[in-house]
Amino acid sequence: MKTAPFAIALGATLLLAASTVVAQARGGGGGGAPQACAVDLKSLCAGITPGEGRIRACMMSRMGDVSVACSTKLSRAIYVAKECEADVRRFCGNVKPGRNRIAACMRPHLREVGGPCKGALAFVAAPGNNP
Repeated sequence: MKTAPFAIALGATLLLAASTVVAQARGGGGGGAPQACAVDLKSLCAGITPGEGRIRACMMSRMGDVSVACSTKLSRAIYVAKECEADVRRFCGNVKPGRNRIAACMRPHLREVGGPCKGALAFVAAPGNNP
């Protein structure tokens, strides 16, 4: 299934976002990376109709033009996706991707994820690791 790796990456990206929110709530970093990616998305893929992977394809084709802040966020998301892949499959393998369904599925399981996923989430949430 071609959407499975993207769904896992998306789910892990949303886990990353959740960990950033937790870090900010604890007084840690967090920075403006989500805003930076929104700005990049709007400027690089303006006029692209969402759906059927068009936004993703646009961003992938323009990766060389993505800002440093957004590139950093995406790199961390890929790292988390890799480290959390087994956990996303374990807890949310039957969840249809899109509309934050995977993130909603994973939120109650964040304390149950395995060591590699916990380590990745802790790394990206740690003060000093957030631009």
